[in-house]
Amino acid sequence: MNNRKRQIIKACVKLFSEKGFTETSIQDILDEAQISKGTFYNYFPSKKECLIAILDIGRKETNVRKIKALTGKEKNDKNVLAAQLISSLQVNKEQNLLPIFESILHSGDKELKQLVDQMLLQEINWTARRLLDIYGLKLVPYHYDAAILLFGMMHQMFHIGKIIGYPRGNVTDSVNFVLTQLDAIIPELIKKQKTMLGTYFEDYIKEHTFVETVDQQELLKQVTGFKAYLEKLSFQQNEYLDYLIEELGKEKPRFHILSVVAFQFYNSFRDTVHAPEAIEITNHIWQLSRDKNQKNA
Repeated sequence: MNNRKRQIIKACVKLFSEKGFTETSIQDILDEAQISKGTFYNYFPSKKECLIAILDIGRKETNVRKIKALTGKEKNDKNVLAAQLISSLQVNKEQNLLPIFESILHSGDKELKQLVDQMLLQEINWTARRLLDIYGLKLVPYHYDAAILLFGMMHQMFHIGKIIGYPRGNVTDSVNFVLTQLDAIIPELIKKQKTMLGTYFEDYIKEHTFVETVDQQELLKQVTGFKAYLEKLSFQQNEYLDYLIEELGKEKPRFHILSVVAFQFYNSFRDTVHAPEAIEITNHIWQLSRDKNQKNA
């Protein structure tokens, strides 16, 4: 991502969060980013596509932080799940996505609303799988219902908390409180052997989920191109990039090592203007590693 595209995205985040998506005009974006109309359309065919790019950056950053929270920890540790849920909320806050989500829901744009709905369903799907890691396979018939209940409780805790002036900064306490309630709810779900939305949710996810695939050679080109584009690199950044290029160039990369180095690579760029590209590359490496591991399982 070059500086001009980054400049446009930054301007759109500011305007969409302050004025709302619908009320923001292309001219507003041109004025805020200090660019011409031709420059804007050179990067985005519409302001909707720019918004989709913003949401995608947030999604990928969330994925990276979730994996970071799990690195070196046990999957059945509930504190890890809490940290992962909190990291998702932190990304939304840091990237000012919450007012953007709200503006989308009130925009009347069916395509964008559907996109946000799908993001929510994918997050619930991920959470349902993580609940199996913690509570075991006995939860399988009910894990989607449990995840939906978890999200419902979290949403209402934050919503009511906002109305009554509860300190929004104390996200950790709220998430941990809601997770604690699952310890009482889940045994009852299993005991009564009843499901509400779980079966329908599972069928919907299977029908509507798009499985992203990553090609190793295309990823190698992406990493190589990223390094070639950069003018200045720290010693560590250069070392990580050289390793990724070398390993991805092999017929059989050592994916267990690649995944670890990818995380260090991401960290080295995290506080730079190149963070979005580093996040995308890291996500692609982890996706490729998962695909290869599942294929060899």
